[in-house]
Amino acid sequence: PLIKPFFFKLFCPAEVSRNDSCPDLPEIQNGWKTTSHIALVRGAQITYQCDPGYDLVGRETLACQLDLSWSNQPPFCEKIMYCSDPGHVEHSTRSLSDPKLLVGTTIQYSCTAGFILQGGATISCYGREPGTPVWTAKLPHCVTEESVSCENPGLPDNGYQILSKRLYLPGESLTFVCYQGYELIGEDAIKCIMGTPSFWSGPLPFCMAYSSCFDHHDLEVARATAGSKLDGGNVALAIFIIVLVLSVLLGGAYVYVTRCRYHSNLRLPLIYPHPYRQITVETEFDNPLYETGGDSREYEVSI
Repeated sequence: PLIKPFFFKLFCPAEVSRNDSCPDLPEIQNGWKTTSHIALVRGAQITYQCDPGYDLVGRETLACQLDLSWSNQPPFCEKIMYCSDPGHVEHSTRSLSDPKLLVGTTIQYSCTAGFILQGGATISCYGREPGTPVWTAKLPHCVTEESVSCENPGLPDNGYQILSKRLYLPGESLTFVCYQGYELIGEDAIKCIMGTPSFWSGPLPFCMAYSSCFDHHDLEVARATAGSKLDGGNVALAIFIIVLVLSVLLGGAYVYVTRCRYHSNLRLPLIYPHPYRQITVETEFDNPLYETGGDSREYEVSI
């Protein structure tokens, strides 16, 4: 008869009093908790989580045991001061300044022989507030040298290259020189620029023979043409503009010369004095020779 009441009190929820529950657990700083039951009875669970940028130290979930005690001590949230491992880059080696990857740690990547690095060689662990520390850049990657190299652009006529080879890595330069008696038109050195694909920084120069009759202006035009990347349409337009300007200049010169000759012919008679320019009204009949009635008479006039 004594066993039945004890069994009934132990397993019947209606008989559980407020003193038969686990004590409430406190909130944690920089985090929060959730409970599985409204009442913290035996078997109830409390789960803890932390805010972004913080790590949970301790057990995440605590359970109310039969003796009305919690299975573990409440955890706490600790500020995250490290970055997650970014991983390795294929065909490369890396060196770490701190194996724990704490804030401020740097990792430097370098590619193995036959490969070239694309992207930043160094990344750093950066702490931000609020939030989790992150790496300052994405991981680089290693590609074959041939896939990003510039091919040799060839030799200029009457010239040669210094340290010529088949492929040039990004950042390498190629220098051109003309043979004696020729002048280099264009850039004497061009550089391989990293890209997809890589490309040269300028066009291939050319060598032009020295000539005493070669106009200095024509030389400057040739240099400008070598340094620019004009297509066929632009060249035709430039020639058309030059012809048009020359035509306008020649036409203007012709009109100017023609007008000068015309005005010269009109003014020519006025150069000679008019025979009657000095005759006034009072003296118009004072000419020694005066014709009247068909006879020619002479008068002697004294002045």
